[in-house]
Amino acid sequence: MTAHRSSDMTDSGAAVGTSTVTLLRQIQSDAVDPRSISVADRRQLVAFLLGDGYSTAEMSQILKVGDRTIERDKKAIRESNALARDPRLVEQMMGRLVGEAELAVQRIRKAVRDKDTSKALRVDAEHRCYLIISDLVGAMQRLGYLPTAAQKVEADLTHHLGEVPDLAMLQGEVRRLRQICPVDGENAPDTIRQLSLLEQQITQADLASRVEVISSTLNDRGVTHHESE
Repeated sequence: MTAHRSSDMTDSGAAVGTSTVTLLRQIQSDAVDPRSISVADRRQLVAFLLGDGYSTAEMSQILKVGDRTIERDKKAIRESNALARDPRLVEQMMGRLVGEAELAVQRIRKAVRDKDTSKALRVDAEHRCYLIISDLVGAMQRLGYLPTAAQKVEADLTHHLGEVPDLAMLQGEVRRLRQICPVDGENAPDTIRQLSLLEQQITQADLASRVEVISSTLNDRGVTHHESE
């Protein structure tokens, strides 16, 4: 018994300071009893095996613990990997994304640099490089590092129009334009047709706005009446 305990202690001590891969190999070769390793080492192994696609049942068999223990280890791993909200994280991830995109483009172009590479493969490689840069630009727009087309249009409208006019002002302006629009001329019919269409759209928007106001008022009254009962 004493010799067996001493052997176990030696195995446990030998596992201290070893890498995760080495420790896993020692367990698989029966050189180390997985029940003798620390919780921290076991969770390192669980994280490693998760990355290799092992199921809870498989890890339970390898590490000689129950399924619930493996599930608790997996939960602890998820909690340890949790990220607190930090504005700097966005900047860090964007920096990493830009670096990875540049590296991917460099690798693709290096891979097709050989003179024996076919033209079709080179064209495909350049297309993939373009897609990488395009995806990068899209990501930078979504994160606010580059303006989008919608933002530019909104900024231009704000710059040129100042405060956006209401429906009544727009309707009055369209009517004014119809009055001064020449009846004759090469583009006169098309201009009149566009102004008529605009006037109809403004009228529809005005009606929709009024319906929304009435609907909201009636709904509010209905809620109040129901509560009073």
